[in-house]
Amino acid sequence: MNPNSTGRRTFLSAVAGSLTAVSVAGCLDGDASDNGDEPEPVVDAADSLVGNTDPDAWRAVEEIRFDGYVGGWVGAAPSAIDRVENPTLVLVAGQKYEITWENMDGVHHNIAFWDANRDVVDEYTTAGNETVGEVETLEFEATPEMENYLCEYQQVGQIGAVRVLDG
Repeated sequence: MNPNSTGRRTFLSAVAGSLTAVSVAGCLDGDASDNGDEPEPVVDAADSLVGNTDPDAWRAVEEIRFDGYVGGWVGAAPSAIDRVENPTLVLVAGQKYEITWENMDGVHHNIAFWDANRDVVDEYTTAGNETVGEVETLEFEATPEMENYLCEYQQVGQIGAVRVLDG
């Protein structure tokens, strides 16, 4: 018997065992696409990824509040976005709003509105902060150019859509 064959056989058995374990774990754990459930929020403080986008739920809204985390914005108000991660904002063109966010993790965040070209709309952006508990407020008027709101420092995790209704 070749002295290398035992080592080779042991190695191949270990690889096969590892592949089996990974396959079984994948079948047991599954992801959202396997079992038909919606994906889970990244931020533990969030309960959902889908808020209420019914225009009637948004017509009287003037103030929007978020908690800011690296993983995403978590809605605090209005009730249409409460505990929703990166919810879609439904705004009315020409209406004035105030958006306030609180730093929840001590990482530098800001909030800005971008158009389809990834440019800040009408200088609607905040300076940002990295202090837990510190808040920033931005007053703005909704315009049809608004596509997204986001943190310019964590653009992948902290980004949500903006839907602007005709006034």
